[in-house]
Amino acid sequence: MGYQDARIVKLSDWHVPYHDHEALLTAMAFSKYLKPDIIIIDEPIDFYALSKFNKDPKRALNLQEEIDQTLSYFNIFRKIFPNQRIILLNSNHLVRLERYLCGKAPELYYLKALNIKNLLQLDRFKIEFKEVYVHNDMFVFKHGDYVRKHSATSAKAEFEKEGMSGASSHVHRLGEYSVTKRGGRFKWLECGCLCKLDPDYVPGVPDWQQGIGKVDFVGKHFLANTYNIIDGKIILDKKLINGKDLNI
Repeated sequence: MGYQDARIVKLSDWHVPYHDHEALLTAMAFSKYLKPDIIIIDEPIDFYALSKFNKDPKRALNLQEEIDQTLSYFNIFRKIFPNQRIILLNSNHLVRLERYLCGKAPELYYLKALNIKNLLQLDRFKIEFKEVYVHNDMFVFKHGDYVRKHSATSAKAEFEKEGMSGASSHVHRLGEYSVTKRGGRFKWLECGCLCKLDPDYVPGVPDWQQGIGKVDFVGKHFLANTYNIIDGKIILDKKLINGKDLNI
């Protein structure tokens, strides 16, 4: 097979409007510094109003505001990365829309305006929508199916399900799981989150970390790493990178 050399970054779990604006801009600035070929995003919007869970009356249920804010970040993304391939992965929060329509408004389920592609204007921003993305038949990017208690244990569960290297999110933690089998050496990344670390709906201090994942592909080889965002900054090559570097 032919191998596609590429640098891919993964920016996950924004959960607009419960995102961390500073962390999100830092992730964009860091990605710009890395000059990726492909950008993977997942869980940009929370869809809190469509959740099956009981709603907190103190939290606003303004779905249109969630959508508008998400689109504003998509617009920033495209200005920073006019030529990169951007892929939005399906996830449990995006599925909230489909489940809501099926359960509460089945008459509206087949309205084209209410599917994810049209509601989030993906064609306008030239964003692809996929369940998962597999690069070079060796590395799978997905939102994630498993939630385990400790860092990298969810990554281990994802690897055991997929049987190949990959990167996921979902648990809002950073972690790297490595394993050697007779069939080769494998690695799985937990890519952290870009949402607030002190949400009012989680008691105590959630075991979450902000950050992004990066995977470089050269021929049949790859190098996968995670990067932590602390206090709105990432350190790379003895340089502090933050959202102010975007000059927007």
